[in-house]
Amino acid sequence: MRRDDSQLHRGGVSVPAGANAARLPSRVDLALVTPCAEPPVGDGWLHEIKHDGHRLVAILNGRGALRLVSHNGFDRTGRFRAPFDAILGRIRHELVIDGEIAVPDDCGVTHIDALHESIVRRQPERLAFFAFDLVHFDGHDLRRCRIEDRKAWLEDVLGGAAQGGRVVYGDHLIGRGAELFARAREIGAEGIVSKRLGSEYRAGRSPDWLKTKVSEIREFVISGFVEFAGGRLDAIGIAEMSEPGALVPCGLVKFGLAGKGLWGALDMIRDGPATRSGFVPVKSLLIATIRYFGRYKSSGAIRDGVLIGTPRLLDDQGALPKTRQ
Repeated sequence: MRRDDSQLHRGGVSVPAGANAARLPSRVDLALVTPCAEPPVGDGWLHEIKHDGHRLVAILNGRGALRLVSHNGFDRTGRFRAPFDAILGRIRHELVIDGEIAVPDDCGVTHIDALHESIVRRQPERLAFFAFDLVHFDGHDLRRCRIEDRKAWLEDVLGGAAQGGRVVYGDHLIGRGAELFARAREIGAEGIVSKRLGSEYRAGRSPDWLKTKVSEIREFVISGFVEFAGGRLDAIGIAEMSEPGALVPCGLVKFGLAGKGLWGALDMIRDGPATRSGFVPVKSLLIATIRYFGRYKSSGAIRDGVLIGTPRLLDDQGALPKTRQ
């Protein structure tokens, strides 16, 4: 273990300052991130890559038993235990680890659709658990310890046991949020999470954990819409033009539609009956500006799209938005 002034000795066990004696919990009320537009500035923050998967708490009793609990309290041990199988016999400590279960690609970047694919195809060997916090260690609750102490303890605990395996310590940079955010954008990651140095592990949202998501703004063709019963607009379909000249669907946008007079305009340019799923195609006459937060790797559909402003009419000289190269 790392030895510094934050270390205390209680009952023969070394723990960070602020630790309290406690039994191994069966679940943990999670600390949650607060969205922000830009990473916080200054040396008072540590910054981590945000992995694109499912939040998961790993509870290990130090005697080979494992329990994996989802953010809403469901037991997911059977589904996601594969990354831990190789290390359970080497860990002799009670641990509660907060992290993300995900599927990394060849560059280490994670995508939620890759995780879903691994579940459907029953490919547990693709799973990896990215550990970013330690909230319990050998009979001690660490939630009142400083984030930097909890992470140092976590790194040391996992260091030997997880070497070369699929349980990965989530490293960080201190005071270089803009640099890490630019890197996240470059590699196609979801974004970054910034955590205030010295902060405790608090359940719920707080200003101590901030998430900055990578976003893009592009123009898309409105290809159709989905309506509720009674004629209310639920979503618009968007698309890009491929090189051969065909429209390539890019998903649905449900946010930012209110108060823009879209329903009447879309109703006038219907281009066929509704499909069985309720999607109504329209003529390619309207261009929408959309802010979105990445794409699903398998389908190319955008994630969390928001309509910005009012769609414009494509004039005779206008070009339809092309697919990304």
